[in-house]
Amino acid sequence: MKARWIILLLFGFMLLFILFRLVEDHPSAEALYIDDQIRMQITPVDSSAVSMQETTFELQIDELSGIPVTGADFDLNITMPDMFCGVFPASIEEIQPGVYHATVVPVMRGKWQAEAELQWKERYVKVSTVFKVH
Repeated sequence: MKARWIILLLFGFMLLFILFRLVEDHPSAEALYIDDQIRMQITPVDSSAVSMQETTFELQIDELSGIPVTGADFDLNITMPDMFCGVFPASIEEIQPGVYHATVVPVMRGKWQAEAELQWKERYVKVSTVFKVH
């Protein structure tokens, strides 16, 4: 009887672990956001990110009519989804109308997530991308 309970308990822990990993591997936002008024996309500029070196992301923000969103009010932060390593804010520069570069330094190797949140016309828009640091 004890063996059945132990096997059942182990099976339950394995199931919880698998479900946790499935949920954890899906970021809360996608790299591209489109609604009835705005389009926002994040892409890495650098082909690979290196620990303790700057890495840059490009954000393109346009109204659906094609008009670039200039002077956008947004933040971009990077975090490590698999561990608490802190939140690192990026410095943001508008390089042309509606196109922004966000530069930040990841402090260690591993899987990181960059997430940008834009406040635009009384709404919040989020985009994110997962990247690996070597």
